[in-house]
Amino acid sequence: MEKKRWAALAGIAVAATATLVAVQATRSSGLDDAGGDTRPVSIAATPTEEPPRITSVERVTLQRSLNEVIEEGSSGAVAELIVTGPGGSDTWNGVAGVADRTTGAPVDPGAHFRIASLSKPFVAATLLQLVGEGRADLDDTLEDLLPGVVDGGEEITLRMLLSHTSGLFSYNRDMPAVVDDPDRIWRPEELVAVANTHGPVFAPGTDVAYSNTNYVVAAMVIEEITGRPYAEAVTERIIEPLELTGTSIPAGSAMPEPVMHAYLALSPYAGAEAQPSDITEFDPSRWYGTAQVVSTVSDINRFWQALLGGEVLEAPMLDEMLSVQATSDDGYGFALGPRSYTLSCGVEVWTHSGNIPGYRNWTVHSEDRHFTLFQARYQANPDPPAWAAIETAMCPAAADAPEEPAPTPTDFPSEDVTDTGRGADG
Repeated sequence: MEKKRWAALAGIAVAATATLVAVQATRSSGLDDAGGDTRPVSIAATPTEEPPRITSVERVTLQRSLNEVIEEGSSGAVAELIVTGPGGSDTWNGVAGVADRTTGAPVDPGAHFRIASLSKPFVAATLLQLVGEGRADLDDTLEDLLPGVVDGGEEITLRMLLSHTSGLFSYNRDMPAVVDDPDRIWRPEELVAVANTHGPVFAPGTDVAYSNTNYVVAAMVIEEITGRPYAEAVTERIIEPLELTGTSIPAGSAMPEPVMHAYLALSPYAGAEAQPSDITEFDPSRWYGTAQVVSTVSDINRFWQALLGGEVLEAPMLDEMLSVQATSDDGYGFALGPRSYTLSCGVEVWTHSGNIPGYRNWTVHSEDRHFTLFQARYQANPDPPAWAAIETAMCPAAADAPEEPAPTPTDFPSEDVTDTGRGADG
């Protein structure tokens, strides 16, 4: 997939505008450099381009698609679409369902979520900043950086970690369910040890397979380089500079308010029908470095706009981040954090999804559209209505069609979300 340097176009436009203003200011004085009168020369003002508009039809269609997310098994959902252009931007923010099934409280547009694997690009950007500063190299091996921590680490590079081409077993596939001990605190070394007991799923650099172990180790590398907890580095380098006031990396079980409650479908006793059980609060250390961030839809859109727009990484490191290393069978291009994908309408996007007990999250970004969706889900597969909402948001021509069929579970790439007690994606 061609790397998108969308910010470059915007920079050229700004520079051209600045030049025009400077020329107009010089000529408006009425004198040239030699003192001659230049007033007969006139330059017409450049008309200001109108900002994009999300049409009323599209807004209604977006809300209907979000309502469908609730009807298909989520207790609450919140989404935000930002459409940008040279003249500005327009935003739609929608909510559906309830934030708390017990009280019936409505969903807040600024609801906090455990964003699950949407955390990974935050960690990737932090590590790439350190690489850009010369404090590590993408071709450094784990044995160089973390001697003796990862079995076979002498063959695994930082580039392989960030692109999921390391072959490391995803430790969460052999973990006890969250509900068994929600307050259990896990050390990252314990998580890596689980992966070590299984060995690699393929030789490093020969294939691609999503693995949470990669980002546990990436967080450990950040700590080795900086001498500080990885959460502090992410906060100081990414969260605070971008003023993501709704974003944090909590150390304990508590969630900030307003919060969208999360639920699992659990049987109260053997043979009973599964019922939604609140799983909002649990210790997140079992997803150390890979899925610990808490955020809002607006903050996630802001982060991705800044990331793809060149505000987070210098140009060489952004080029590295957006360099696809391998493509999976379901069409995802794995770069160093973000993943590329082509939607059914032909629009190429950068994206990431997240799955953690009780929550399913998506963020999808094209050149001029930024869409993030959080859903508090408790059914086995919440993806079909969510993917329909993504296509509605990112393929605006389809929004005007009165009867757009929703995709079936075989029409889109999907990570495993059936193991609700463990969270296969993280």
